[in-house]
Amino acid sequence: MKRGIEAPETTAREAALAAEVQRLGAENAELKSLLAEQQKALDAAEADVARYRALFEQQRPNWPERVASKEQQLVLEGLLEAFAMPLAPAANDQAEKPPEKEPPAGAPDARDQKPARSGHGRRPLDLTALPVETVVCDPPEVVAAGGVGYTLIGSDASDRIAYSPARLTRLRLVRRSFRRDVVAAVVTAGDGAATTDVVSDTPPPDAVIVTGPLPDAVWPRVMADPSAIAHAIVSKYDDLLPLNRQEKITAREGFTVPRSTLCEWFRPAEAWLTGIVDAMFVESKKTAPNLAVDATGAAVRGAGKSKCAPWHVFVFVAAHQHVVFRYARTHDSIVLTKMLEGYRGYLLADASSIYDPLVTAGMVVLACCWAHVRRYFYKALETDRSRSLEAIAIIGQLFAVERACASTPMPDKTARRAKLAAPILHLFDQWLERNRPTVEPRTPLAAAFTYADNQHDELRRFLEDGRLRIDNNVCEGQLRNLVLGLNNWQYFESETGLRWYTVFRSLIASCKLHGVCPLRYLECVLRLAPHWPKRRLLELSPKYWRATAARLTPVQIAIVDPQWSSAFDGFAPAAGAAQPLVESAASAA
Repeated sequence: MKRGIEAPETTAREAALAAEVQRLGAENAELKSLLAEQQKALDAAEADVARYRALFEQQRPNWPERVASKEQQLVLEGLLEAFAMPLAPAANDQAEKPPEKEPPAGAPDARDQKPARSGHGRRPLDLTALPVETVVCDPPEVVAAGGVGYTLIGSDASDRIAYSPARLTRLRLVRRSFRRDVVAAVVTAGDGAATTDVVSDTPPPDAVIVTGPLPDAVWPRVMADPSAIAHAIVSKYDDLLPLNRQEKITAREGFTVPRSTLCEWFRPAEAWLTGIVDAMFVESKKTAPNLAVDATGAAVRGAGKSKCAPWHVFVFVAAHQHVVFRYARTHDSIVLTKMLEGYRGYLLADASSIYDPLVTAGMVVLACCWAHVRRYFYKALETDRSRSLEAIAIIGQLFAVERACASTPMPDKTARRAKLAAPILHLFDQWLERNRPTVEPRTPLAAAFTYADNQHDELRRFLEDGRLRIDNNVCEGQLRNLVLGLNNWQYFESETGLRWYTVFRSLIASCKLHGVCPLRYLECVLRLAPHWPKRRLLELSPKYWRATAARLTPVQIAIVDPQWSSAFDGFAPAAGAAQPLVESAASAA
């Protein structure tokens, strides 16, 4: 009886529970759907933020990544105190300073004296390299009297900087022809003097005609002299003047050289110079202990295309040797493997994945750039200033070590730099470990941590060889010329134009590496290259040009130094020329 009475109540409860479960299930499904919609909205919002941030980065000026040194020093002192570490020698650069001498008795202590004030006014300029044109200014009454009745007692000379417009010169080569006169015989007089008697003034039909040859210093069937071609090359590929602007400049000077004519001048020049650049790249891969590489995009329009196709320009820097540009349609490991065929050694580059196959194949040992790490933390200053400043201050000490070791010869530089950098790297690792758990994901600071962690071993390759730079700023500096040039001409008209850029720019950049004037170098090499053995083209590269110029034969000197040119002058370093590719490593930060 009880069982029969309880059955309806149990059934009702089970039905109620089933209804409740069904209701909760429907509510759960509805919440899940709502959550999915909210997640989609959140993802869309994050995508918008990322897109707006990218647009903001593109539009804002490219400011130098600088942080005040005093601010970095204060942050570093706090870090060293927090981690209970002594101040690194590189931080205050006291390790290599000689002890201060005690001043003689009675002499004032220099530490009690006020520092001298910095100079004011205009910076003095060295005018000794400029040609001088003297203008004598006499009083009008002296000029009127012709100097009669006046005695010169002194003069006051002052210098001004004047400008004479550079002008194209019309070089007229007059090749005169002569007819050899017909002579009968040589008559010897009694005193031994020899004379010739001409039989007739009328030349026979087979008379010999001789004509002056075309000088070897000029190119046959080319309207321009190599001096004009070299000037146009340097104007475009170093001064970044597009051909249409050069055309306007020549028109302003009184004679218009169309841009199409300038292109026709570049074509044979590139043909003569390509072999030199190829030889430079071969030697770099064969002898350089390390190579630095970077790449950037370059738009090429191409024939009959309304849109530009993305191409890529690579730059390879072998320190103290060559700077070589190469181009490719794609930016991948296949292209890079082909370019670096035959090279074995360190490769200083960024963290792009295109280098991984080369490392896996054992072709290169990858070294990464500390300037890239610093750039990540610099970008995080806006969202997490305190911790980003700490990282920048620590990395700054690595560049201080680089500056302190810049003049240390090899192999001592390897050991000294590693000794000074080791405690700084240890501090950086400790700082990463302490702050990593509290870094919010998907933030600029988190991206900086990820970059530093992923390239941990590659960022420490510089400890193995003192010839390795700790940054790859040298390659970025070389590519800056291309970026600025594209701001002027926007794109390359064809692959040919891109090839011209890589050839001419390789030689101009290498000239600056070795302190050679690009304009004079290109003029002389363009004259000499057609007469030079192809198996010895490397001797015409900027690295070896001074030695090559010193041992030219008289015939070769007559080619590179014709009477109408003054480019061949011993090739002393250009005024104010430095070697930025060698010296700028320590000043990167």
